[in-house]
Amino acid sequence: MRQERLLAPDLAPGRPNLLLAGFSATGKTSAGALVAERLAMPFVDLDAVAAGRLGMTLPEAFRNLGEARFREIEAKLLREARRLSGTVIAVGGGAVLQPDLGPLAEAGVAQLLTARPEEIERRLGDASSRPLLAEAPRESIRELLAEREPAYAALGPALDTGGKTISEVAGAVIDRYLAEADGKTSRLTVRGPDGEYLVRVGDDSLSRLDELLSTQLPRAARVVLVCDEAVLESAGARVAEQLRSGGRQVAALTVRSGEQAKGILAVTALWDHFQELAIDRGDVVVAVGGGAALDAIGFAAATWLRGVAWVTVPTTILAMVDAAIGGKVAIDREGAKNSVGAFHHPRLVICDPTVLATLPDRVARDGLAEVVKSAALASPLALDAIVGSRSQRPGLPAHLDWMIEQAVRIKAAYVSADPEDLGLRQSLNLGHTYAHGLEAASDYVIPHGRAVAVGLLAAATLGARLGLTPAEFSTQLREVLSKLGLLEEMPAVARERVRSALLLDKKRRAGVPAFVVPTPGGAVLVSGLELEVALAPLWEVLAHPDAGADSEREVSAALAETPR
Repeated sequence: MRQERLLAPDLAPGRPNLLLAGFSATGKTSAGALVAERLAMPFVDLDAVAAGRLGMTLPEAFRNLGEARFREIEAKLLREARRLSGTVIAVGGGAVLQPDLGPLAEAGVAQLLTARPEEIERRLGDASSRPLLAEAPRESIRELLAEREPAYAALGPALDTGGKTISEVAGAVIDRYLAEADGKTSRLTVRGPDGEYLVRVGDDSLSRLDELLSTQLPRAARVVLVCDEAVLESAGARVAEQLRSGGRQVAALTVRSGEQAKGILAVTALWDHFQELAIDRGDVVVAVGGGAALDAIGFAAATWLRGVAWVTVPTTILAMVDAAIGGKVAIDREGAKNSVGAFHHPRLVICDPTVLATLPDRVARDGLAEVVKSAALASPLALDAIVGSRSQRPGLPAHLDWMIEQAVRIKAAYVSADPEDLGLRQSLNLGHTYAHGLEAASDYVIPHGRAVAVGLLAAATLGARLGLTPAEFSTQLREVLSKLGLLEEMPAVARERVRSALLLDKKRRAGVPAFVVPTPGGAVLVSGLELEVALAPLWEVLAHPDAGADSEREVSAALAETPR
């Protein structure tokens, strides 16, 4: 067995975080939740996350693990929090002493909440259950506040919550965030072989399409609008209106929806249209649609005249967080998904969540599997935010725009670090070797997102058995995937067809599939496993009738015989 460690890259800044810090009972949790609600931002309480991951209360954690071990866990969560954007994050009073808090505070807006020692004692009531206040609460409070004073001062002006309602505290915090956040917002770009291109995420993105085209492609003459037939009357019409209102000459074409778009005949039809229109390299193709349509349109653009410029306007969550970014364009051939393709990076990406309004819940949920994959690789704290959020639509998390932004930032970071998929970017295949096998074996009846969800669990299970993935990570993944409705029963697939599809997978090494498994700080690419060893976790996750209680023993026995 061969292993290649793939560390998660640094992420570009997004919308600033709001960091709320303070001693116990200063109101950071209550005020933080209310601030998040009013600003329509997700809320993460790091103390609550720590307790959830440990499976014990904080007093129990201090008692059973000791303060030093708890601070290590806290530092890990702070590092994870630094990879989020646009999030309200509450941290305990002791976290201000952590060196990892500094960069998190500097990148966003930090607000310290305080109160007088006697007020804190009054709010705490019985302080005996507080880990650091078991004896002489008031004296302990004064000592701790004095000890932390230099760290508190570094966070800037404090807000005394004494005599204020939670609503008043929240209002003051919001005023400060809005006053400081605008100056810290940065553009999201992707670095490709031929330079950087802009990824615009937000509800106003589509309305600025013509303006952004003029900025990013000032010499573009004609626009060839190629639209997924499923969104021709919705997003397609909006894009056409935007382009024509700017006085542009627009030629409109359509492609079929789903995997039907990704055949050679569909691409040949596009080539025929390009020839009829006499498309040259001074023109630009604007691709509008879901992931499969973007793959096919991008492949046609990449291969016409050795590549004409193109812009992506994804209309599904899956397309926004995956297919639209990174320049991997492809079609399927004889049961092998994406086996014929090229690298052709777009010149502009427009991710406008307003186009998702008419998206069926099932299709929306499928896209969230890729969001979960991205978070699993680079920002596991985002998974806690999903689990802790209240749904706005059945099966979908609150703060859907935020989830898209996190996944886009993560995808952009991997692509920028490895534009041509020669190493690190292969992390993004987490769960996909299994998923592509399931899709192909079902003749694409199983949607991509559902297949990825199963693939993620299978990859985490394989990683745990290889000693690479923390055992509890599978539980966390299952919880979030279940909440999103991605683990509902799927059609049965023939095992032999799955095996055959995996042997055609483009990530194979020496004829044997390679698998990406999650690990703290990134992923590991594993190759050289016997196929049945690698497949056993998949059968277990699928719970096929002939995969019973002996499956784990079979895997363990097989691993013992596998060269490492």
